[in-house]
Amino acid sequence: MSAPSYLPAMTLDQYLGHLSARHPQWHRALDPGRLGSAAAMRRLFSPSDEFSPAGAGSSRALRNPLVHWTGGRQLLRLATGGASDALVLDVLGGDGPLARAAAVRPGQVPDGLALLTGDLSGPMVAAALAHGLPAVRQSADRLLLADGTVDAVLLAYGTHHIPSDDRPAVVAEAVRVLRPGGRVVLHDFEPHSPTAAFFRTVVDPHAAVRHDHPHFTRTELLDLFAPHPVAVRLLDVYDPFTVRAASPEEAKAAMVDHLAETYALTGRFAALGPEEAWELLVAAFDHTDHLAGLCTPLNAPARPLIGPVLDGFVAEVPRVALVAVAEHRAR
Repeated sequence: MSAPSYLPAMTLDQYLGHLSARHPQWHRALDPGRLGSAAAMRRLFSPSDEFSPAGAGSSRALRNPLVHWTGGRQLLRLATGGASDALVLDVLGGDGPLARAAAVRPGQVPDGLALLTGDLSGPMVAAALAHGLPAVRQSADRLLLADGTVDAVLLAYGTHHIPSDDRPAVVAEAVRVLRPGGRVVLHDFEPHSPTAAFFRTVVDPHAAVRHDHPHFTRTELLDLFAPHPVAVRLLDVYDPFTVRAASPEEAKAAMVDHLAETYALTGRFAALGPEEAWELLVAAFDHTDHLAGLCTPLNAPARPLIGPVLDGFVAEVPRVALVAVAEHRAR
């Protein structure tokens, strides 16, 4: 029996040829030994989980890549420290919404930023390549990049799906591929946050895809990075969903549709109707108490809102992320 294709309709050799021709700097960053590793390939084709083709959630295949750009651009700035010509690996990148958003907002990211979208899902990586992006199919706990090849590693938008037993290996791999002075940025939502509560109380009972995974805590983040030569700081980052439209009603409907599609809640929200679904979001994402409990004040809306902007109206659903920034110390 022949080995499965590395990507849908693409062998590993064909993929490497594509990357070499289109994105040579990223082709050079790959480790030939890891590419040929039987263990690495077995991990790609292991039984499906949240990051495999069968289990991958639509939340990483965003039709509107700007929907979490407010937080995404902050993560990129934290990852690069504002430096130009930075090579950044987006480990849980799906079909590349962060890279696509950066491409259409070039003035909001460091000059020379180069993003490599990674994912375990073959269809997600194939879709990223179809968008013209450099992308690699790899598992978060067995990266295919060589040691010390990137300036930053981003682990965001799905980190709580990483099984607890795999998290030490994921962090170790992120640190391994960093250059001296590089940074790992790990993003999640605290277990007691309104976002985590939304997963528990709205998504889990009503969605086709379960979302009951343990979120990272501050103590866990510090413990995970403790064995490595990094200096860690923890930050609270405002990371809302934002959707723009021509009218308040269209903005509200677009936000409801986005969350319904992202979290497989279409049936639930259709049964409620758009107004009641919006009111559900207003109640679920009320951050009044969460913002009051932060050690460092954060200037952010406490509840979902609809407001005017230059080109129409924006629907904004607040979220506050917990972010670890781990900077590699040269030995």
